[in-house]
Amino acid sequence: MGNMPDVSFMDNENQMVIDATLSEIADELLDNWMQSNLDEGLLYADWQIASRCDSNYLKRRYNEHWELTPDEEFYVEFDEEA
Repeated sequence: MGNMPDVSFMDNENQMVIDATLSEIADELLDNWMQSNLDEGLLYADWQIASRCDSNYLKRRYNEHWELTPDEEFYVEFDEEA
């Protein structure tokens, strides 16, 4: 295998090539992640998004859409004053 370099082969590539490659990978990973979540059901998939986002607006809208209350399993806590 020869001498092992101490940097990634990507360190020598143009930033546009790197950005495009990372974007393709991110899109594929997101698609796979969403499909996996949808296999568990739409509520679960929505919960995965709402529970990870920083937006109080989206968290509130998610809870309203699914008519969830704080005592329910898939309810997402959010700052009502923000």
